Amino acid sequence: MLNVIFRSMIVTSLRDRISVGYALVFPIVLLVGLGLYFDEGLMHVRILTGVTAISTIFWGMQGIAFQVHYQRNKGVYKLLKLTPMPIFSFVFIMTLARTVIGVVLNMTVWFIGVLFLKIDISMMSSISTLLLVLIGTLCFTSIGFLIANFANNEAQINMLSNLLQLPMIFMSEAFYPLTNAPQWVQMIGKLLPFEHYVKGLSGSIMGDERSLIMGILVSLAYMIGSLILSVPTFKWEAKQNTFEKKTRKYAS
Repeated sequence: MLNVIFRSMIVTSLRDRISVGYALVFPIVLLVGLGLYFDEGLMHVRILTGVTAISTIFWGMQGIAFQVHYQRNKGVYKLLKLTPMPIFSFVFIMTLARTVIGVVLNMTVWFIGVLFLKIDISMMSSISTLLLVLIGTLCFTSIGFLIANFANNEAQINMLSNLLQLPMIFMSEAFYPLTNAPQWVQMIGKLLPFEHYVKGLSGSIMGDERSLIMGILVSLAYMIGSLILSVPTFKWEAKQNTFEKKTRKYAS
């Protein structure tokens, strides 16, 4: 059963052209554009890590949220409800399947950036980046699954995703330093996983082990917390709005 769910999630994820575009095409275009505009060595590292992180968060959060919502509306989970499979196993296998594709997309962006921006990296740096991208993709995909549990329609998914994504990106040092930003902005940024993920990617290239380890630990913490919360909040069936309920009532 787990193998069937895993393969099904892989297939449906690959058909999600919008998410693939946002996680692969858009980051590559952004990377090339910024790389041509800025020619400083350290800025190239910031561009590489920032664009890779954006690829991760775009694929992880909104992509799975829309996918879970679509499957729930189609009644897919009603059949799974009849099986003895624990909810946690179901949530984790779906998150893992989406993560597998996300890691491939994110590492593709990263390697293209390394080649285009001519950044020297070691084999150990590549391995540590792969590990961090794996954990980071799991983290943001788990958060996306949690969003799907709280949202009742596509509009709410967009609202909740943007409510989390935008502060994460703009309150981080993905593309610019926050040394002159208000203290509260810096504080909120440090409480969110995206900032530590970006610094972890940079630390992997620059040899900053502390930033790399913090990126891994914070991403792990958010991933575990999101997975745990996804179990009691998981909905097997789509919640009907008031209009749909009245329509069904009058139709019967």
